[in-house]
Amino acid sequence: MVSLIIVANGSSERFGQNKMLVKIENQFLVNQTISNFYNIKDIKEIILVSNKEVFNVIKDNKIILIEGGATRSESVKKGLAVCKQKYVLIHDGARPFISKNLIISIIENLKLHDCVVPVLKITNCLKLIKNNKIKTVNREEYIQTQTPQGFKTELIKEAYEKKNIEAFDDCQLIEKQNNKIKFIDGDDKNIKITFKNDLKSYS
Repeated sequence: MVSLIIVANGSSERFGQNKMLVKIENQFLVNQTISNFYNIKDIKEIILVSNKEVFNVIKDNKIILIEGGATRSESVKKGLAVCKQKYVLIHDGARPFISKNLIISIIENLKLHDCVVPVLKITNCLKLIKNNKIKTVNREEYIQTQTPQGFKTELIKEAYEKKNIEAFDDCQLIEKQNNKIKFIDGDDKNIKITFKNDLKSYS
């Protein structure tokens, strides 16, 4: 019923090394991310879009391994090309602390909506800097999106086929169809590992 695409083919430039191969609790970060999706009955296939260096540490032979593209969007498209299920979750490989409760909530909402996106409210003061000018903006008008983002597979495949852009996230491709998007509460522990300091509390 649900395909899972894990996108793990980034350059990790800001991290300084391939963060997928950093160890958390004695396992590689990429395997930590994948393990959070085990034993969720609705997930019928796991597709990892990455590279040979990462594939070498994957021990589960049921995972579908797809060589990534030059950009995140290209990698997602390559993953979507092999999806066989009605729904798809697209998740950043660099979010290893996603909870099963959030995954299940996204799947349950996806049975009622075409697209489900976990979000967090902005709690800090937010400022816009443009053309050397600074302006305080209303943080209530902004949200942060997380992954996994859930879609009807047909909808997101069609969106990627129609729009030749490098999206910041997958939801961006259907934002103009905002009636199709269901926002749910995200999880502040579901951070995206970008810098080595992000792992300080977990090493």
